[in-house]
Amino acid sequence: MKKLTVSLVVLVFASAVFAQPGPGGPGMRQPRGMGFGMGFGMGGGIGLLMMPEVQKELNITEQQMQQIQQLMAQQREQMQPLMQQMRDATPEQRQKLMEQAMQKWDEALGKVLQPAQKTRLRELQLQAQGASALARPDVAKELNLNEEQRKKIGDIVAQYGQKQMQLWQQGRGPDVDRQAMMQQMQQLRQQMDKELLAVLTAQQQEQWKKMLGKPFEFPRMPGMRPGGGPPGGAGPRREL
Repeated sequence: MKKLTVSLVVLVFASAVFAQPGPGGPGMRQPRGMGFGMGFGMGGGIGLLMMPEVQKELNITEQQMQQIQQLMAQQREQMQPLMQQMRDATPEQRQKLMEQAMQKWDEALGKVLQPAQKTRLRELQLQAQGASALARPDVAKELNLNEEQRKKIGDIVAQYGQKQMQLWQQGRGPDVDRQAMMQQMQQLRQQMDKELLAVLTAQQQEQWKKMLGKPFEFPRMPGMRPGGGPPGGAGPRREL
């Protein structure tokens, strides 16, 4: 289970870093297969910052955008040797390498964004990730989760990650009903969110809601939770 969780985190971060801007400007392509709202939330909000709607929400200036794109180019250059290190590392070593890479990105990004922008970006990250963000070390620390809670959350995320991978594999055929598969993905997300939030105490659930900030309406994109948040916690939801 732990190995699966680490592998998912590595895949999400790498996909976000290597993703290229889509046609017509700085809109990033959705990293393929990034379900559970994780793709846009991980990796210091790389994908989020490429969304014009998020840029507007954060009041990102043209100069800041140029700096962010430069940072992303640097990250792409550094990612290949990092991925090679991860292939030869133990799960624990991979986890440490990932945390170090993400910390470096956050530090670099912190020099570009204003304090209010950083605060709002983190809120949007949590909304985009939904309750799966509870598996993040920084979130777990802020909510003061105990070891038992952290283990339960890690097991739930790994369990649903496995189910999601099975759906991906089933959805590779040319005759697959994509709409039905997306509905199944959405149901998995809702079930997972419900189980994850149930691990929290009432006080922790209230704190979690505060951490999400003002609800934000994310653009509807494949693989991303509608409205960007978990049931009862974040933004408005739309049916797929």
